[in-house]
Amino acid sequence: MKFCLFASTPDMLQLDFVVKVLTGTPEELCQRAIDWGYDGIEFMPDPERVPEPGVFASAFRQTGAVMPAVNSGRIAAQGMALLHEDASVRRNSIEGFKRILDFAGYFKARVGLGAARGPGIRGASKEEMEQLAEEVFLELAEHAEKAGAVIMLEATESEFTGLANTNEEAMAWVERVGSPSFSVMLDTHQLWTVEPSIEHGIRVTKGQAQHIHLYDPSRWPPGVLPDKEALDWPHIVRVLQAEGFQGSASVVIVPEGDPEPMARKSVAYLRRLFSPAE
Repeated sequence: MKFCLFASTPDMLQLDFVVKVLTGTPEELCQRAIDWGYDGIEFMPDPERVPEPGVFASAFRQTGAVMPAVNSGRIAAQGMALLHEDASVRRNSIEGFKRILDFAGYFKARVGLGAARGPGIRGASKEEMEQLAEEVFLELAEHAEKAGAVIMLEATESEFTGLANTNEEAMAWVERVGSPSFSVMLDTHQLWTVEPSIEHGIRVTKGQAQHIHLYDPSRWPPGVLPDKEALDWPHIVRVLQAEGFQGSASVVIVPEGDPEPMARKSVAYLRRLFSPAE
């Protein structure tokens, strides 16, 4: 099990993103993640200025950090959307996502597809939205196959998108697209907010999920506020292990205060929970 920190470039601080992430240069991000007890990062590139992979490859070699997942969330944070009503915005977003796939493919990494799809098109029927989504997903899956990356469709709450809010719906899209480069991922906030139960939300992915976002609905990382957490982390881990989950996980940093001590505390807590001895 590889544990990663959400990470991006310093300009991320200017965006109104839903969770707090670590920021810095590639070398700073990798070294800090390792120093704090993590295995690596889930990087969030600017879709319009995706960095050269060689810079990150050097940082990974120097620090021993890994990047099993790349996050496309800045597409939404920067006012873009894959399913936007403006065709030019839509095309720009698709091309940005392709650049992210190329970056991830260099490292054989997976790319999360969550809020990047956008809230949807006003006035469009369900059939029209699904037709557009199918065209976009097929185009991106084809590009992912060529790039050597895998897209992970993330079921996302309705406040962010009108398409694939549940893991059952996300799995239906995985089957509809039918590409080895188009899969699914998990997110504990979505599991708690949308699914009939956390067990149901995990089990309907049928073992296909290889990555999970771990954070409490309060947007705090696991294990740092035990008296205030809404989620039963030991139970979630037991369900994941019963379903054979062996992928990677990403953790947010605390929304306020010094992130280092809480980041260290969270990963130590998670490693104990996911330990086979437990």
